Amino acid sequence: MTVSDERAGEPEVLKRLGEMAVTSEILATSEDLAEILQRLAQRAREVTSAHYAAISTFDDEGVLTRFIYDGMSEEQARRLGDPPKGRGLLGELAKHDRPMRLDNVHRSPSFTGWPDGHPDMALFLGVPIRAGGRTIGSLYMTREAGSPPFSETDEAAAAVLSLQAAVSVSYALARERHGRLFLLEERARIAHDLHDGTIQTLYALGLECDALSTRPDFPGEVKEALSGAVTRINELIADIRSYITMLEASPTLAQPELTRDLAFVIRQMVPPTIATVVNIAAAALQELTARESEDLLYIAREALSNAVRHGAPTKIAVDLRQTDDATVLTVQDNGTGFEQGATRRGLGSVTMRTRCERLGAELTVIPIPGMGTTVRVAIPRRYEDDDD
Repeated sequence: MTVSDERAGEPEVLKRLGEMAVTSEILATSEDLAEILQRLAQRAREVTSAHYAAISTFDDEGVLTRFIYDGMSEEQARRLGDPPKGRGLLGELAKHDRPMRLDNVHRSPSFTGWPDGHPDMALFLGVPIRAGGRTIGSLYMTREAGSPPFSETDEAAAAVLSLQAAVSVSYALARERHGRLFLLEERARIAHDLHDGTIQTLYALGLECDALSTRPDFPGEVKEALSGAVTRINELIADIRSYITMLEASPTLAQPELTRDLAFVIRQMVPPTIATVVNIAAAALQELTARESEDLLYIAREALSNAVRHGAPTKIAVDLRQTDDATVLTVQDNGTGFEQGATRRGLGSVTMRTRCERLGAELTVIPIPGMGTTVRVAIPRRYEDDDD
């Protein structure tokens, strides 16, 4: 290489160093995985001049666990429906350890087509995000038909970004995994204490009340009150046992992902004789943090449990979508419903309300006797200040 060649390359090197510095500054101000992924998707679109960009993460088995995009309008995002599963071209890229650059995705054997409502993207640049000898995610950049193809310079910019992404994403995944491990250990401890302590105490109290309710020297109204107390104690024990089952039924340490985890919950709690319909919009998943996803999962679990145990439905629908103001989860059944105020507030409804308060969400329960019950949770959307 001549001196003139070296000098010609200096501006490009300086540009890459400048991009790396900007990216480092952007990533340094957040530790939340969802926010890091959103910033990386936006940065990928910027450094490659792409029309659209996205970033995904994979679990230890190579299953796509999260997909965050940038460049689409909210209206476009709402029309997409379920997020991608990591098949087709995305699945093919996950097997590579080098970038993939295509001038026309339609000609790729791995391309399986765009879903309804998806912009028609033709030019594709994909870069795996690798850490610890495996692919933990991927960056995807696309341009519409008729645009200039991605260049070697674009590929180099995306490759540099993927190296920075590997550090931030792997660290955030490890931190989240550690936090979930601690949380699972705490759940196991709480479940043990509830079973060996609280339930046994309530059981003993129920036996005592039951024995007193049969004493011949007690007035009838006292016996009736004691019998009612026994019934209430038994219901409370059943509630706590159900709660213990919920605590123990969290086998995965992976990042919570509503599409996957809701399917697991439905298989676990809803008998096959009850038809289920699940609709999860990709746009709704886009803004949820791991904490919000987990809280929504447990709220959905409790709503499903209540429907199955008390409502005798033949159909249950679960819907997650995004409106202008909120991310909304709805669980609706066609069961017996109930009279508002005519039923007791159980442990399940208390935990639902507690989680909603933590989320800053609005919980609405609409029972219609003879027609079913609707549980609706609305989490206010976060908007960045336009003046920032």
